[in-house]
Amino acid sequence: MTDEEVSDLWRSARNIGKVVEREYKATSLSFAIQDGPQAGQTVPHAHVHIIPRRFGDWANNDDIYEELDDSRKKKGVDNEEREPRSLEEMANEAKWLSQFFQESG
Repeated sequence: MTDEEVSDLWRSARNIGKVVEREYKATSLSFAIQDGPQAGQTVPHAHVHIIPRRFGDWANNDDIYEELDDSRKKKGVDNEEREPRSLEEMANEAKWLSQFFQESG
């Protein structure tokens, strides 16, 4: 990624994070990136996981990463048992989410 692309990625993550924090009534956020297979990357593109957090949600703050790894094994894009989402489902979700970004400017 170019410096400009990296900057855009984190600027977007920050803006999306504000909406996630507000809409999920979180008090904090965790941002996670897996870069490479040994880091848990399951799709061949850059993206940021934005996870809403609240006080006491995990006894040990870093336990979230083990749970993310377990969840990815169960529902990851490479899991044959995972039901693919329809274009209609994704379009409806995008429409629902877009309202939050129109509000936030």
